[in-house]
Amino acid sequence: MQEYSFKPAPVRKSQTWAIKDDHLIRRGGANALSLAEITSASWNTVAYRGTRSAWLHLTSGTETTKIEFTDSGGARDEFFGLIVAVAQGLARVNPQLEIRHGYSAPWRTALFVLGTVGTLLGLGLVYVGLTNMTGKGGVEATIAGAALVILLLPVAWSCRPNLKAQTFGADGLITEVELLRGASMPDPD
Repeated sequence: MQEYSFKPAPVRKSQTWAIKDDHLIRRGGANALSLAEITSASWNTVAYRGTRSAWLHLTSGTETTKIEFTDSGGARDEFFGLIVAVAQGLARVNPQLEIRHGYSAPWRTALFVLGTVGTLLGLGLVYVGLTNMTGKGGVEATIAGAALVILLLPVAWSCRPNLKAQTFGADGLITEVELLRGASMPDPD
């Protein structure tokens, strides 16, 4: 049994995880989670200013086990090693499980609303600027409105409610993690 120790974030305590007999175990945590009993899983990773955050949420019944990590917490290879070990276990005992990739439904809904409201506000500013309704500052209103539309329309479009979440099997998760392991992260600014 190999153990994986890492800090999920700089201000959180170190966690030690292991997989034994196809069960995910966290030292000092709740009961062991049977990989065969997992009914849904979601994986996502986001990089911002040289720091990568990643998380795998595993749901079994009414419980959700969250494995989360931020690069600044340290032990990046340990975290990715645990994710690969979980995926290998899922491939062995739960091969039909589809792992959702991307933001969860509540996050996508929030981003869709934010993108839509921002885009509409931007269009309103463009209209106000072009029709010179402000009397002064028409150019500034037009530029600000155009910037809002350019920045937030893609957010609304990529998080629209009718968009089905991307899914892949355990092998797809292993492939993505191996790509992330090989990618060098730039130094934080």
